[in-house]
Amino acid sequence: MIKNILGLISTFLFIIFLSFNLKSNDIEKIKIIKDNYFIDSIKLIDYEEKVLLLKETKANFYILNFWASWCAPCIKEMKSLNSLQNKAPYLRVITISQDKNINIAKGFFEKNKYDQLEKYFDKDKEILSSLPIRGLPTTFIANKNFKIFAKIEGIIEWDSKNFLEWLNDF
Repeated sequence: MIKNILGLISTFLFIIFLSFNLKSNDIEKIKIIKDNYFIDSIKLIDYEEKVLLLKETKANFYILNFWASWCAPCIKEMKSLNSLQNKAPYLRVITISQDKNINIAKGFFEKNKYDQLEKYFDKDKEILSSLPIRGLPTTFIANKNFKIFAKIEGIIEWDSKNFLEWLNDF
């Protein structure tokens, strides 16, 4: 009986250790960028094809997420990006679709009801070509002065306590 209880306790502690390490590994995926990339001149096209200049907006942080509806990891992280925007109103989560047409991206958001995110379309792939992107998803984090200071290739749990603590240290 005591052996079973000790076994359960050690299994439980191992699971806690494992889940903590998985979340802390997310922070390790964040690469600090020293180069001078600024996003203030980016022109965003919303799903009604209206243009917005990013420099006309204000936030403490900008999270620019490049994604596509055919990209399984992109889809997987969208829920936590939506949650992040809900938890941290001082930042702006901006999704930039790389789908071949705007209706595909619109359909994705209509179906999944991620209503906290700002949704844009990179119509001529202008934004994509102006930043160092190797694949999707790729996300950039910029400060209130529109300077990119971090990049994440792949997915992380955006709404985790670890990420929010890391971000707020900047």
